[in-house]
Amino acid sequence: MSTFEVEIKFQIVKAQEVEHRLRSLFGNVEFGEPITETDSFFRHPCRNFKQTDEALRLRKRECADGTSEHSLTYKGPKIDTTTKTRQEIELPITEPERWESLLTALGFSPFASVQKFRRHMKLMVNHRHIEIVLDTLPALSESHRTFIEVETLATVEDIEECRTLILGIAKQLELGTPIQESYLQMVLKR
Repeated sequence: MSTFEVEIKFQIVKAQEVEHRLRSLFGNVEFGEPITETDSFFRHPCRNFKQTDEALRLRKRECADGTSEHSLTYKGPKIDTTTKTRQEIELPITEPERWESLLTALGFSPFASVQKFRRHMKLMVNHRHIEIVLDTLPALSESHRTFIEVETLATVEDIEECRTLILGIAKQLELGTPIQESYLQMVLKR
């Protein structure tokens, strides 16, 4: 069964104000510890991911307690223009260096990395797990480096319900106009 990530992203200026609104609107918010994520993106040997709107990445997540986790993720093309809804296949992995060697042996080539400082917030709305993340990208200019994403996972049958739900949460949080650009696109443009 295919899983879709239903996501909407906004640039923000004052993260503390958004956190305050979250606490006052949704009393059941679980705030996570800050982490550092480094995403390494790969080119496909036979098709242009930029043209097909796909992505393949290796992610290293460094936790505050000094531990780290790794994952390999494929992101399919976006399926609508309002949100960043797309198929997502994410696999936890061990031995990331060997995975990178395997990808390279198959013809994939690493071409860019994006680092971000991230804080996860989780809540339940309408019996659905919602994840809200505050991201800071040090590679971007200081006035344009802080973002918030509101997301949940969906099946093909409940994409519309999930899209309506996250758009409603974003409206309640007064987040403004969503952006479609990925962090990779932003970093490559600078």
